[in-house]
Amino acid sequence: MYRLLVVVAIVTMACKRERSDSGQQPVVSPPAVQALAFVGEACTKAKQHGAFAWIEDDYRAALACAKSKNLPLVLDLWAPWCHTCLSMQSTVFTDKSFEKDAALFVFAALDTDRDVNAAAVEQFPLSAWPTFYVVGPDESVLARFVGAASVGQFHTFLDAGRRAMAGGVAGADEHLLAAERHLQANELADAEQELSAALLDAPADWSRRPDALVSLIGTRHKLKDVAGCLALGEKSLDETGNTASASDFLAHAVGCAAERAKAEPDRVKLLRERAVARWQKLVDDTTAPLSVDDRSDAMANLRETLEALDNKAAAKAIAEKQRVLLDDAASKAPTPMAAMTYNWPRSEVYVYLGRPLDLVPALEKSAKDLPTEYDPRARLGWVLFKAGKLDEAVKWTDEAIKLVYGPRKVRVLGQRADIANQQGDKPGEKRFRQEIVKTLEALPPSQVQPEAIAKAKQVVADLDKPAVAPN
Repeated sequence: MYRLLVVVAIVTMACKRERSDSGQQPVVSPPAVQALAFVGEACTKAKQHGAFAWIEDDYRAALACAKSKNLPLVLDLWAPWCHTCLSMQSTVFTDKSFEKDAALFVFAALDTDRDVNAAAVEQFPLSAWPTFYVVGPDESVLARFVGAASVGQFHTFLDAGRRAMAGGVAGADEHLLAAERHLQANELADAEQELSAALLDAPADWSRRPDALVSLIGTRHKLKDVAGCLALGEKSLDETGNTASASDFLAHAVGCAAERAKAEPDRVKLLRERAVARWQKLVDDTTAPLSVDDRSDAMANLRETLEALDNKAAAKAIAEKQRVLLDDAASKAPTPMAAMTYNWPRSEVYVYLGRPLDLVPALEKSAKDLPTEYDPRARLGWVLFKAGKLDEAVKWTDEAIKLVYGPRKVRVLGQRADIANQQGDKPGEKRFRQEIVKTLEALPPSQVQPEAIAKAKQVVADLDKPAVAPN
């Protein structure tokens, strides 16, 4: 019913008024004519970016286009702050091998922080950024992929969607599709069963094994099944290929292991050591189908695990290699938006290495090159904050606040409140903490998080408590 109301609303707003022959009263086109006009205009909204033509931030138009052509619809659920999202757009989606797929699907890119996309994001939720769906003209899920995909993985994802629409899935693929539909509905226990069944039924050379393993360990992690998550990590650590999926799987495994560090220190230490060896092999494999962003992400996870093993020297050495890799990629990026891909990982690694101010010129250039983007300004404010340059951090964070929107505004306001706290500006900190509450409460219903609102209100209340005198 809600989807029908949305369609009616769009058609009503899109109605065209025409004058009668007498020139007296405007005549409203009949609803059927309005609907046809909407469908006819829907496909023209697509804009070519890379190999695909994307309809941006208009799910209803994209669906109408897909229905008119009887084609599956590919959804890219992304956000400007998501470096993996930007990497996919500037690397994978520009590959010429996808040109043959361009006419076989309709493509829609939805910025998940924009209010206009809230209903679509509620209907097709994310497990992480980015999340991709192939859906049918009837809005049924045909395939789903979470995170960074290689060119080959994205081809497999598209093929899976097309086969599902044609009714050509069976065995392991059928179980995986059922799991993806359960995940869309947040039915985690049912998804876990289907994913387990998929892996049991799968042939040894099943191309989607890494995808299924990442989904399964991630689902167990969300279910707080630490024992099952850890056991799967130990068993399948070497079965996830050489794409970003291998790194994602390891990240879940060491995340679950951390929760058992006190109870089973020897077991956790062994898994961490195995994970380090696996990550190191992945990072060193120059033939692996990894983007620079994928490789950087693997390096970040590798050094964090080395830190957990108290091997700080090795962690610092990896961080230095990561910095060089990212600097080189940013300098060679074909566009300012492609260069923005590396703003966050560069910020994080420069701060880790104790060199935050060295990155300031590059971030200032990014902000200048992208005057309407909040992300470079937010990253610059964060780097300056970490360097103790509080007045400059205020300037850039305030600029970001003017441009940021949706749920991401909460993060930037939190950064501004932290700066005020370091400045000893208690009234200012309280003002920004209160603004966080207002922002959370003003989000669309599908994005409202009662727990986050309650926590934000508690933070504001705690600011009014008298300071406890030291003993």
